[in-house]
Amino acid sequence: MFKQYAVIALTLCSTQVIAQASKTVIGEAFDTQSNELLYVEKHRYVQGDKHEVKYYDPQGKLFAQKLLNYGDYEQAPEFEQTNDLRGEWIKVTEQGSKIKVEYRETSDAVVFDKRFDVNDDLLVDAGFDRYVKKHWNELVNLKQKRSIDYLVPSRLTTVGFDVSKVDCLAGTVEPAVCFQIAPTSWWVSLAVDPITVAYDPDSHNLLRFNGRGNIASASGSYQTVDIHYQYPNAE
Repeated sequence: MFKQYAVIALTLCSTQVIAQASKTVIGEAFDTQSNELLYVEKHRYVQGDKHEVKYYDPQGKLFAQKLLNYGDYEQAPEFEQTNDLRGEWIKVTEQGSKIKVEYRETSDAVVFDKRFDVNDDLLVDAGFDRYVKKHWNELVNLKQKRSIDYLVPSRLTTVGFDVSKVDCLAGTVEPAVCFQIAPTSWWVSLAVDPITVAYDPDSHNLLRFNGRGNIASASGSYQTVDIHYQYPNAE
């Protein structure tokens, strides 16, 4: 069960969490222990609110991709993600006031699905970035933790998290504003360490993500990553 909850993390961000003002964003994901480059994310907006993410290994081979569509529920976007390393597949679609989640662990596994009601506290994948931007002033001046429910497709469930403003990790580009996302449940916290994200205080662009990733390796493990984002064509 703990291994299943490992997929919570990078979906909160990297995910995946890119400013609309820039059409192309590059994220380099490093192993937090060895500082080895694990993969590179390339984000771009393709048609208005359609957000494309492609994942490349250090040799430049494409191994996973995702397409998000921010519709009526910006914090709970539709998306489809495929990972060729395992055949893992995730799809989230809007259905009126609900969302439908479909999940397949490997290419030869059964597809499971479930529906969830959409509300102001429900966040899906990169919808966390929209949440940060929408509530920026409140989060920056946060005196206490703010609660959210985050969708975990691999478990067909939601998990409660607390968002709080914290000091930035060493090595974070300055100036930056940092937030921590931590599980509210103690037993989930045994499997998932807190996630720390850093944002530019002026552009509100994501600068750094430190936590467990959402892209499984060929063995099915989810690594703890330190992702640094660049905005080569930011205005």
